[in-house]
Amino acid sequence: MNMKKFPDMERSRKHLLVYPLLLSLAAGCSSGGGQPSAADPVKDNKPKTPVTLKVLFANPGMTKEIFQELIAEPVKKLHPHISFDMVEFQTTYGLKEMIAAGDLPDFIYTTPYIQDMLDSDIALDLTEALKKHQIDTARFNPVVMNAIKGFGSKGEIYSVPYMSQSFAMWYNKSLFDRFGSAYPTDGMTWDQAIELSKKLARQENGVQYRGLVATHGGISTFASSLSLELVDSKSLSALISDKWNDVFAKGKALYDIVDNRPTKLNASNVQLFVRDQTLAMAPYWTGGMLGNLKDAKDLNWDVVQVPYFAEAPNKYYQVDYHQFVVSKTTKHLDDVMEVLKVTVSDEVQAKAARQGKETILANQSIIDQFAQDLDFVKGKNLKGIFKGQASNMIFQSKYNGSVSTAINAAFNDVFEGKSDINTALRKAKEDADKKIAELKQQ
Repeated sequence: MNMKKFPDMERSRKHLLVYPLLLSLAAGCSSGGGQPSAADPVKDNKPKTPVTLKVLFANPGMTKEIFQELIAEPVKKLHPHISFDMVEFQTTYGLKEMIAAGDLPDFIYTTPYIQDMLDSDIALDLTEALKKHQIDTARFNPVVMNAIKGFGSKGEIYSVPYMSQSFAMWYNKSLFDRFGSAYPTDGMTWDQAIELSKKLARQENGVQYRGLVATHGGISTFASSLSLELVDSKSLSALISDKWNDVFAKGKALYDIVDNRPTKLNASNVQLFVRDQTLAMAPYWTGGMLGNLKDAKDLNWDVVQVPYFAEAPNKYYQVDYHQFVVSKTTKHLDDVMEVLKVTVSDEVQAKAARQGKETILANQSIIDQFAQDLDFVKGKNLKGIFKGQASNMIFQSKYNGSVSTAINAAFNDVFEGKSDINTALRKAKEDADKKIAELKQQ
């Protein structure tokens, strides 16, 4: 995952362009804590004053249609006095523009990366509100909840998760059949996947077929399952450990395979896999790939657990989720919290799961309902997706993006033959520290 500051625009566009149909999140366990269901209305006989809550979609993954079906309609049944003013995602108008206009929303749908909101003193600590409205965070996927808590320096909880995004490896069965190779399996390491790629990469009839492209999103995304810290939490200086040498070497080994090298480092897996159908194996976000596959009628595909580093067995890329942040300026906190309570109810999460959105609840019965309403995934190895687990989120600061950018640039130099690994990483450390020093002066 690209460790940019909020909003994480590049990645959002690439894997969330599909979300008018699909979103996602993976979890695993059982429900607990006596959480009221969405069918349990708040027992309050007092007439409610009508209220309109303004919600900003700071991420293209949420649309008015999705929000209306999965959130607004269930809320209306329980709280008919609540309506919504939805501000859809726009590249030219978002939270910064709303701040400048003095028109902050009541709550915001966004990615995990809320450091900018914290720096701007926008996000409200929800700890007491969660207790008051009996929203039991013990019901949530613990990896997601730990990531959320990581943004609070003193135990604050600044958001409520709604959905998240797993990672899997999608493969073209027709290419494996054509070239006489066994299919990939769940539980492979990256080394095994790279070896398998050698059997598939080739030129044939003027077409280049690649076995595996694994650095979509940058080498920092590829390495994120190792949870390598980018910034020292005390000194706030760049951390580029020796482990990056191994990561770079693995990435280089993949693209040194004859005929496997992409034309550019961040070549689109979706383009090569779904549209061109010249890529045999494509590691990619679950929701993003499913959204593209729904219309790929002629592609004979299946899916397996994404490969992992041997030192981090069964771990896929850094935990990724979407969430709601409540503005400090809201005058309708109780109403907002009742809305969020509905979004994490068993009923709403189960309905979303059946449509291909992975639940944030640690409830195995809901996890098992994933994509049950989607005909085009029937017979696919969807269980393989959930055999891996998201890796823990690393320490977040306003400087992570600078370090990640330097590391990605360093690997690009290696990829293009402009530098060896050691020299590239030394330069990355120097560039990252220089950029951090500049930011500290601002």
